[in-house]
Amino acid sequence: MADAIPCPPEPSASALDAAAPSWNNSDADQQTLLCLKSGLASNLTTGALATWRHDSQSFCQWRGVTCSTVQSAAPRVVALDLMSLNLTGQIPPCIGNLSFLTRINMPDNKISGSIPPEIGRLAQLRQLNLSINSIGGMIPDALSMCSRLEIISLSSNLLEGEIPSALAQSSSLEQLVLSDNFLQGHIPPGFALLPNLSILSFARNKLSGTIPRFLGGNSRLTKLALDNNAFTGEIPRFLVNSSSLAYLNLASNKLRGEIPPALFNSSLLYTLNLSYNGFSGSIPSFAHASSPLKYLSLTSNNLSGSIPSSLGNFSSLSFLLLALNNLQESIPESLGSLAGLQVLDMTYNNLSGTVPPTIYAIPSLTYLGLGANQLSGRIPTNIGYTLLRIQMLVMQGNQFDGPVPASLANASDLKYLGLRNNAFSGIIPSLGSLTNLVTLDLGDNLLEAGDWTFLSSLTSCTQLQKLYLDRNNLQGELPTSIGNLPKNLQWLLLNDNQITGFIHPDIGNLSSLTLIHMERNFLSGNIPATLGNIQTLFVLNLAENKFSGEVHDQLETLRS
Repeated sequence: MADAIPCPPEPSASALDAAAPSWNNSDADQQTLLCLKSGLASNLTTGALATWRHDSQSFCQWRGVTCSTVQSAAPRVVALDLMSLNLTGQIPPCIGNLSFLTRINMPDNKISGSIPPEIGRLAQLRQLNLSINSIGGMIPDALSMCSRLEIISLSSNLLEGEIPSALAQSSSLEQLVLSDNFLQGHIPPGFALLPNLSILSFARNKLSGTIPRFLGGNSRLTKLALDNNAFTGEIPRFLVNSSSLAYLNLASNKLRGEIPPALFNSSLLYTLNLSYNGFSGSIPSFAHASSPLKYLSLTSNNLSGSIPSSLGNFSSLSFLLLALNNLQESIPESLGSLAGLQVLDMTYNNLSGTVPPTIYAIPSLTYLGLGANQLSGRIPTNIGYTLLRIQMLVMQGNQFDGPVPASLANASDLKYLGLRNNAFSGIIPSLGSLTNLVTLDLGDNLLEAGDWTFLSSLTSCTQLQKLYLDRNNLQGELPTSIGNLPKNLQWLLLNDNQITGFIHPDIGNLSSLTLIHMERNFLSGNIPATLGNIQTLFVLNLAENKFSGEVHDQLETLRS
């Protein structure tokens, strides 16, 4: 990262007062706006500040300027709304002369430089939004002198250094959003003294240390996002005991310990994300679940024990993410009562037993992840009629058996069907009606091809990119329709089967293929020269078959 523009020494309060303009009229505001324009060089092609001219109409009519006469006989500038105007340059110190300013709103521009400490002179300022710019340097302590400041949003910039402890003196502060910067150091514990603070976001910085327990003094905090930093320690008590907590995101940290049951005491909690940490123990059971919880993610921790059936009491749940843990025993039937559930992910655990039939009948499910467990049983034959909105069905790496239900052809939104590494048997059904299908993984089962009608049907799946049919009991000759598979197909795996006959030359029509695995079959005849047409081909494995004849020179053109 380029060196940030250094900030000037921050003046004291008396120095700022001494530097304030001696005049108190609207002419001063006009001159200040022109000064501001000279610093914020707008893109000449858009003319964002073209109306800001000496000879133009009243400055109160200038773009993005709001005036008021409530506190002054003459109109004075009270707000600057200059979002998404492609502004460049830097904010000049003269902005501190707009003594009646209550709102600075300049997000989504290309402003660089640093935040001028002269903003601390703006005693009426309530909102400061400079997010999504290229502002560097440190956050000036002088911001704390804006005693009425309620909202500070500086996210998505290049700010560095520590979060000023002086900001804890801003008693009116309600929202402090500093995410997506390069801030370092610890979270100042003084934020606990801010009586109105409700939203605190320091996500994706370089902060270190622990989350200060002193924040427990804040009873109004409803949103806290600290993900992707370097915090360690346990969930602080202020979070556990907060009855007003509505949004808690502590993802991607190094938090540890058990999840306190009291964390769910809030009657406002709608999002809880504790994923990618080191929490251990079991998921707590809850006697009552009165919160409007919609999103619960405990993905990638060290949680063990069983999934508590009381999770089924959170009737408002839309997302339940429990993947990448050590959860054991069976899936509680109560989860099937979550009628509004859209995403249920329990992949990569040690769950066993059969899947409750009610899970397969949640009509709103778009993602069902059961893969990499020890689950058994059969998929209901009517699953394609009960999971009408399913887009991703992830069941690989279990002990499921029986046939692949033909009703899956009715699940028209299906994009990913992963049944690999189970014990499915019988003839593969026709799935050609799944026009949104991108990946079909039926590998490593006991499936049969029958008359290969299923392969011909896949020619209608125009979005298909990956087709895994390896390690099954496919027999008979490859149909000529193999050359009619979708032109988007990239991976074709037919290895480790009992396929006979020759490869039809039309396979050369599949011009997007990068991988072809047909090793360990009983294929014979010549290797088709048309394979040389597939210039994207990266892997071609035809080993351990019964091919004969010469290798055509055209294959030498495969440069990938």
